Amino acid sequence: MTRPFVIDGVCHPYNFSRKNLQGRFGEMFSDSLYSYYPVVNPPEIAFSREQWEREWQPEEFIETMLLESDTDMVCVHSLPIYDAYKDGLAAHQKCAALKRAYPDRVLWYAGVNLCWPEQAERDLESHLAADCDGIKFYPARYDDGRTRYWRMDDEQLAFPMYERILAAGLNNVAVHKALPLGPVSVYSMRVDDISTAANVFPNLNFQIVHAGLMFIDETKFLIANHPNVYATLEASTLFCILHPPTLTNMLDQFLIYGGPEKIIYASAAVNPHPRVVLESFAEFELPDESPIPLNDEVRQLFLGGNLARLHGIDIDARRRALSQDRFASEVAAKGLRPHWTAVHGAAK
Repeated sequence: MTRPFVIDGVCHPYNFSRKNLQGRFGEMFSDSLYSYYPVVNPPEIAFSREQWEREWQPEEFIETMLLESDTDMVCVHSLPIYDAYKDGLAAHQKCAALKRAYPDRVLWYAGVNLCWPEQAERDLESHLAADCDGIKFYPARYDDGRTRYWRMDDEQLAFPMYERILAAGLNNVAVHKALPLGPVSVYSMRVDDISTAANVFPNLNFQIVHAGLMFIDETKFLIANHPNVYATLEASTLFCILHPPTLTNMLDQFLIYGGPEKIIYASAAVNPHPRVVLESFAEFELPDESPIPLNDEVRQLFLGGNLARLHGIDIDARRRALSQDRFASEVAAKGLRPHWTAVHGAAK
């Protein structure tokens, strides 16, 4: 079989630099993100904490993704986590620049957090004008020990946003759920607010990011009962490294209830190196007793087919279009670069 066409469903050109932190919450947020970094990256390639605390530049990011792994396209999510990071953690401007520079390689979901309504209005207007491919909602903020959050089924706050997104010709939104990073309330990460939104806006696709880390039962019924709800496994996929039985349970349930067409791969790169995740998933197998086998067809849907379908991408045509660009030409001539070459430079 031809190598699967991989679209990384969520990845970020992060800014972990200390000068980007917003006070105590920024420190705690970075502590949470770094906590799994040395666990999922082999020690021979892992950055030290000091090396990790850096701002990723667009070219470093895209070369890491496309020249150091078998990733064909990336869906970059810019982030509006202004309570922890001055630029939101993955700046909109960097992601927009990647989209402009590499339109055939990059999808861009632009971040909006309605906990700051006026900022959210400005962000959405700016993102739509910049030709983003989707909107990434963030549901919460940390406020002096308290979690402020909004719901996806809020008719006054959220529904007008969905209407504007559809009016702009977009059909895909993602929302951070199921992963309370730092000392934020679990209630803000629940998924029960998605059902009404998906019912009222059937032409809008809702992607539950970090699906399966919490609320597996609620999520499996959402993807079963709503044709426009999807499970995006950012961070969840890492259980192929951290604890394969956990990923087995998650995939079994999502495949039974939602089917192979409802699950989207994401690596969470460049916190883990994208090649580490892809190679680990390539070795991951569901047991014989699993009701739906993880065969080549299912893997292709998960790794790129489902997100390609949501964005109207013909994989065969896109593969041909990319076959002669600078990324494909270098990999064909020299093979994949070693891990983190874009950051460290080529080995002497």
